[in-house]
Amino acid sequence: MKRGQKQKKKNLVMITATLSMFATGITPSLEVFAEEQAQQKKVSTTLQNENSVNVENRVFAVPGKGDVSQLQNIERRERNFSAYEPTGLYAKPNEQITIQVQGNQSIQAYIGTFSFDASWREDSKIKSFTLNPGTNTIQSPNGGMIYFYNKQQGGTIQTTVITGGTATPLFELGKHTKQDLINMLNQYPNAHAVELKGERVLITASPVRVKKYLIDSNTDPVQLLKKMDEATRIQDKISGLSEEQVDKHYLHYVEDNHSLDYYMYAYPHRTAYVGDAIQHVLDINKFTNDGWGPWHEAGHMRQQTPWNFKNMTEVQVNLYSLAVEKAFTSNQPFRLQQEGAYTKAFQYLEQPNKNYDDISDLFVKVVMLWQLQLAYGEDFYPKLHQLYRDMPSNEIPQTDETKKQLFMISASKAAKQNLIPFFEKWGLRPNNDTIQKVAALGYPNLTAEIWKSTDSNPVKPDTPNFSNILEGNQFAWSMKGIGDFEFVKVNLNKSTEEMQINLKAGVPHNYFDSTYASIKVQNTSGKVVYNKEIYGNKQQNAEQAKVPVKVGNFIEFTHLEGANRATITNMEKNIQESFGNKAVYEITKEGLKKVDNIVNPKPDTEAPTQPQGLYASNVTSNSVELKWNSSTDNVGVKEYQVLRDGQLIQTVQGTTFTDQNLTANKEYKYAVKAVDAAGNTSIQSYILPIQTKDQNVSYEKWNPKKAYTKGDKVEHQGKVYEAVQNHQGNGDPNWIFALSLWKPLTIN
Repeated sequence: MKRGQKQKKKNLVMITATLSMFATGITPSLEVFAEEQAQQKKVSTTLQNENSVNVENRVFAVPGKGDVSQLQNIERRERNFSAYEPTGLYAKPNEQITIQVQGNQSIQAYIGTFSFDASWREDSKIKSFTLNPGTNTIQSPNGGMIYFYNKQQGGTIQTTVITGGTATPLFELGKHTKQDLINMLNQYPNAHAVELKGERVLITASPVRVKKYLIDSNTDPVQLLKKMDEATRIQDKISGLSEEQVDKHYLHYVEDNHSLDYYMYAYPHRTAYVGDAIQHVLDINKFTNDGWGPWHEAGHMRQQTPWNFKNMTEVQVNLYSLAVEKAFTSNQPFRLQQEGAYTKAFQYLEQPNKNYDDISDLFVKVVMLWQLQLAYGEDFYPKLHQLYRDMPSNEIPQTDETKKQLFMISASKAAKQNLIPFFEKWGLRPNNDTIQKVAALGYPNLTAEIWKSTDSNPVKPDTPNFSNILEGNQFAWSMKGIGDFEFVKVNLNKSTEEMQINLKAGVPHNYFDSTYASIKVQNTSGKVVYNKEIYGNKQQNAEQAKVPVKVGNFIEFTHLEGANRATITNMEKNIQESFGNKAVYEITKEGLKKVDNIVNPKPDTEAPTQPQGLYASNVTSNSVELKWNSSTDNVGVKEYQVLRDGQLIQTVQGTTFTDQNLTANKEYKYAVKAVDAAGNTSIQSYILPIQTKDQNVSYEKWNPKKAYTKGDKVEHQGKVYEAVQNHQGNGDPNWIFALSLWKPLTIN
């Protein structure tokens, strides 16, 4: 969405999201450790008692991560990542800061945090400086946190803050614990800001909101940062970027208390969350289970300009949100189902005259993009992104029409199939030149109706490229850690009924102080014949094992970063894919069969998981339509119990139920339980309070050209929406779907 005519391509979305993550970007140099200790003895005034944490650091080895603008251009992105490498030091307004830079190269310094110290309209208040080799003195009339920025590619530059600056809470993944953060907040209750640093993310927020939304929600900042790093790597993957390729600068999540007419937004250098919206970053449960907001804003930082054509900014971005949702929520993007996007899309596809550009529902539009992944697998979008990165600059399209035509050609290249029938079905309208260029590629014509794909029923193209990876006799699994260190290699040969496991010596990943990966093999009698848990930050000894296996056995792999660092390969077909955070295989006569869990021959006593995502998709004066996400179970969920005001009212097989004959203008409280075939009952879902409508209440129809005040309610396409901020409509039919402007009242 754009405010006004051309508002610097500022994209906003108001969404329920969750989880916060802080990342700082400078690590002390081991080579100067002794000198650093001496310096800090002179300049640090940090309290040294049993409840204090010495967070003040003044000697830094500033890493060279490259030029953020150049990396943005190389990756064809619309926005650059953050240049900041945090120091944990705050400069007061007009305070002189003296900095010593060693070597013969200059670096940059900043005083102030974009969006934290001023609204996005006032970026000029954030001051930048060139620090030359030797002694430098800088100051800012506005004050702010001090950051460094080394544009060099590789290496470090030793930099020392000699005088000036006040210590603030700086939490670093792999260095601090939750108790350390609590102590920091107690030690510096009036700090200008609190910052948390992961491998790939940086968070800046106020002490008050860190206490309220991180500490008080019982969030462990260590686990939070790990989860945010994981989300970042998931978006790396769909972008086709390996751990070696990625821009190592931080994705910055910032609390904004200045842009009060917004909720969440993405802008160069950062994503921002206005006021209490930062809770969706700081609460790990919200970020993991309902984090669409931060996932979406981080996705804006990934968007490639060459295929962001007319009205696609708020469509293309949701590929990155869906990728995280797919990985975090039972491997299925429920968002498209909750929005009814597939049903609406199929209705649109039946129309005789279609124009994709004119579709007003953003989620209907994203169905077309998502169907390409459903049809061609998780390698499709990585290949497409790489095609655009490899494209010569003089071939990059500059207009909406040329972007659209090139997208159809590039997508056909990524799929290795003539996709013209698919795009014509969607009303994307290739011109004659595009039709000829795609035909000249020589790929087979599309015959399968992939435009009928849904998450639960994907339609695969009938081409030789899509052989079943699980059919065969020889398979290999690879699990990697930090720096792509391959710490486990497993080979299975069904013909010899043997599985060879090779564990390599080393530390898999020093940021994870828990089980990082595991391997389990269970035979047909239910006996576990091999079970290995691999800790992330512990030294692993070299180890080899030969495990007998046969048809009916189960093999289970887990990997905390499996989406990016764990693969299965069919050695006979030379096909490889990632297996995610957990994969369970049953050995069959044909090869392998992927299952949800190892089948245990013992009596089933395990209850299904708690139903999540309960919401009301439609509320009238006398009825409520309820929907929820599927629970999981070690064997399988048989049915769901629907409770109203604590009493069982219905048992259903699916994940939807309509309660009728209700009283108008009355509150009811609903909950759901899952039941498996053995009678095990899950924990009750969260209670959902619903107020039925007053029979006499009606709302005016939404007018896209009208001015609205926060709290106004309107009706559009059968749903009631409430304005979340004051705004003047400009006639854009998509604004009703922008969650930064309107929230649907019928969805919890």
